Amino acid sequence: MAFDEICDEIILNYEDAKDFAYILKLTYLNEFKKLENLNLNKFGIIKKDDLSFYGKNYPLFKSLLFFNEIPVFRGEKESILFLKSIGLSPRITLNSLTYKEKIKLGNEFLKRCINFVPKEYISYIPQLIFGKEYYFRGVCLKEYVSALNGLYKIGKKKKVKKLIINMELPDEKDVKKYKKKLAKKITLFNKKLENYEINYFNLKFNNKNFECQYIYVKQSVWDKILGLFGEGIELKYYPTLVNIAYSSEKVDFLKPFFIFVDKGDISVYAKVPKLIYLKDGLSLNYLNLRGKYVYFGNWEKDKFWEIIERGVL
Repeated sequence: MAFDEICDEIILNYEDAKDFAYILKLTYLNEFKKLENLNLNKFGIIKKDDLSFYGKNYPLFKSLLFFNEIPVFRGEKESILFLKSIGLSPRITLNSLTYKEKIKLGNEFLKRCINFVPKEYISYIPQLIFGKEYYFRGVCLKEYVSALNGLYKIGKKKKVKKLIINMELPDEKDVKKYKKKLAKKITLFNKKLENYEINYFNLKFNNKNFECQYIYVKQSVWDKILGLFGEGIELKYYPTLVNIAYSSEKVDFLKPFFIFVDKGDISVYAKVPKLIYLKDGLSLNYLNLRGKYVYFGNWEKDKFWEIIERGVL
């Protein structure tokens, strides 16, 4: 079960909480345009101009490292030196910046980004950096949903449902527990990614071909046993990992990336870089995958091998 399905349970069974659960579901699926037609004030959700970096309350140098739509910085030192060069402390948080400081940071970061992308993408970069953010009780709505989803992943489904129904913030101790576990999964995945072979196939969408990159993960019995004891990589972490993969130099940040996990049928996790989406409108929903930007779903094994053998979808 994914987080949006937990929201669906609440929508069906809890009249007083269904609208709030629907908002969280749309946020999880990155369907922010649909939020514009909803009464968000009813839940104290506000929208404001902001920078689109993740980690609003992390040290600023980490927030910049999390941004991998264009991998400007590969290490902490680069991020720290950049912030110092524009007169900002690497240790302050994004939320603590004044509006003027945010504009300065966004503009200086944009200048760096321009050096990393082909000219046909340059006009889309501002949409990656500047935008509208939704806040619930002072917390970025995307990060609130991420925290709830994290609690679900570590086995706290009942608590997550209660938090949604009561419209409450999660306990920071629970969030830290999830982050610690996620960090372990990321480290394990990054080690595995170094050993995986990146392969390619072509995707045709709106009469245009897109070269896609992928890795194939065959889950052994031992992998499944390790997963039961928290030492492997469970499927529920792959939607996060397919996004994090773009921080690796092995993964081309201007190509869609797929992770195919063979567990009998094929669990599919994919990401379309936002620059590709903004320029070409590429969506993977027509492939029976849920989400936007980050996608997930299941394919029959025959369908998967047909794609791989033909090298085209």
